[in-house]
Amino acid sequence: MALSVIQKTVRGLIATGILFLVAVVAMGFLSYKLSDVDYWTIHTHKVIEELKDSLSSLQDVETGQRGYLLTHKQDFLEPYNSGSASAFTHIDEIKRLTVDNPIQQQSVVALNAMARKLLAKTSEILEKSQQSPDAAGQLIATGESKKLMDAYREQIKVMIDNEDKLLQKRITDLRFAQYAIWTTTACLASLAIMLLTWVFQITRTAIQEEKRQVSELNTEIEQRKRIEKALKETTVNLASSNADLQQFAYVASHDLQEPLRAVTGFLTLLASKQAGNLDADSQRYINHAVEGAHRMRALVNDLLTYARVESRGRELKPVQLSKILDRVKLDLSAAIDESAAVIISDELPTLTGDPAQLGQLFQNLIGNAIKFRNSRAPEIRIKCQPQNNDWLFSVQDNGRGFDMEHAERIFVIFQRLQGREQASGTGIGLALCKKIVERHNGKIWVESKPDQGSTFFFTLPQVNGDDKNNGNH
Repeated sequence: MALSVIQKTVRGLIATGILFLVAVVAMGFLSYKLSDVDYWTIHTHKVIEELKDSLSSLQDVETGQRGYLLTHKQDFLEPYNSGSASAFTHIDEIKRLTVDNPIQQQSVVALNAMARKLLAKTSEILEKSQQSPDAAGQLIATGESKKLMDAYREQIKVMIDNEDKLLQKRITDLRFAQYAIWTTTACLASLAIMLLTWVFQITRTAIQEEKRQVSELNTEIEQRKRIEKALKETTVNLASSNADLQQFAYVASHDLQEPLRAVTGFLTLLASKQAGNLDADSQRYINHAVEGAHRMRALVNDLLTYARVESRGRELKPVQLSKILDRVKLDLSAAIDESAAVIISDELPTLTGDPAQLGQLFQNLIGNAIKFRNSRAPEIRIKCQPQNNDWLFSVQDNGRGFDMEHAERIFVIFQRLQGREQASGTGIGLALCKKIVERHNGKIWVESKPDQGSTFFFTLPQVNGDDKNNGNH
């Protein structure tokens, strides 16, 4: 049986909505992948710089020793002392940076042992020189310190070669991610143009079909006038939708709101216009399409919020977190009353931050505690205590909880532990929390057990002096 124009339109819009959703998800994933690869590329550069600095420190030790032995002036011991102090600082930093690389970790152990032997040997030579220059000369003549220095240089070279191989691979991955984003953007633009053309053709076909039906019906004049008036209004609305879709073709990579709004409006117009003429399947198709468009719009809004945490963040300034929490409770008052939730909080400090983003952080965590409750009324405890130079916060609930094997995944964008039927949302809330905390130079993590609730921990600096976050980006 041939499909009607309306059925074709509805099914086409559903298919287009699915394609847009897939494209948006792909763009978000590729953006995340690009950020991750860029981070590891910079990380590799840091390792190489630390390796070079550690070698430079020991070369300073060697230079200071040689100068002192030749002149016996204390001034030459300054590079010796500074190099001895900084050598192990660099080695410790190399060990920290390469904790994910077992091969480099083994090399760091060897590097540390070589450095200690070399410094012990140079110290022995200096002590001998103060007692007997000849004895120091004999120690130098053995060539042992030179062999140790040569071995250290060779070990540094091997480690730098390993990091260079990693760097080349990560640069290749970075270029691939960039190419994939460019390709996806081009596909989005092409899809938008195809959607615009298709909607235009379907709209024209629908208008022609309406005119033909009016001509065939040939009812009384009053009814004809009403139909003609409705057709004119439809034409104006469709022309407006066309203009919106044309604008979308130029800003597809930045703004998906207008085509979504146009799709929703078009479906609503069709449903209203054809009320009583649609079969159950067509009406269901329209409802599914409208629901999909709303979900896609929510997803785009959340993606924009996620992307603008750093690029559109406000200037950091002193913030009274107790007032922020009061405002969040007021915003969530309906959910709190409905669930009979109890929120107990320590006295919260004043610190430097973005008020809107910190409010979003608390709102997401408290909102999740209410959303993912079990049969018990939610009990939410917010605690705060100093930890070194940070404030350590915890948000504890008595809700459903989850297995700790998912503890890292829940902070990844688009990752959900619950299906859409079980809980609403786009899967971006906790990823947004992580991005906000990191923008404030903090960390966030979670501890949870199934049916025993969850506790989200995050740190914020007591004094935030990072210049890079003191204004808009």
